[in-house]
Amino acid sequence: MSGNDKSVKELTNQLLVELDRIEENFMAAKVSNQEPDFFQTVKPYADEVFATVAQWESTVKSWILSEKPKYIHVQQIDSTVENINMVAVQSFYPDTRDKRFKGMIQSIRYVLNDTISKNM
Repeated sequence: MSGNDKSVKELTNQLLVELDRIEENFMAAKVSNQEPDFFQTVKPYADEVFATVAQWESTVKSWILSEKPKYIHVQQIDSTVENINMVAVQSFYPDTRDKRFKGMIQSIRYVLNDTISKNM
């Protein structure tokens, strides 16, 4: 396993942990049923997630180009990045639709787990 592969695995695991935190935010928002303060709560958290996602994106794309894993494509990574960034923000709002949010989480989790399994 090269250093790049290790980074892919570490960053992907970090995003899986972050995804759990995003789900917790979503559940808390549903319970509290209150809009958060965007600049004090949502933006700082989203910026942190965006930075991790950007680092993951570049690392995984480099890995895809060098290793050419089966059934993992750059377009999938682009969609996953967009979805993670979206749910990181939406998780704070109680009016976010459950079915759509959970579907996006499931899709993100699938790609992240698939990336880890192909990176072994």
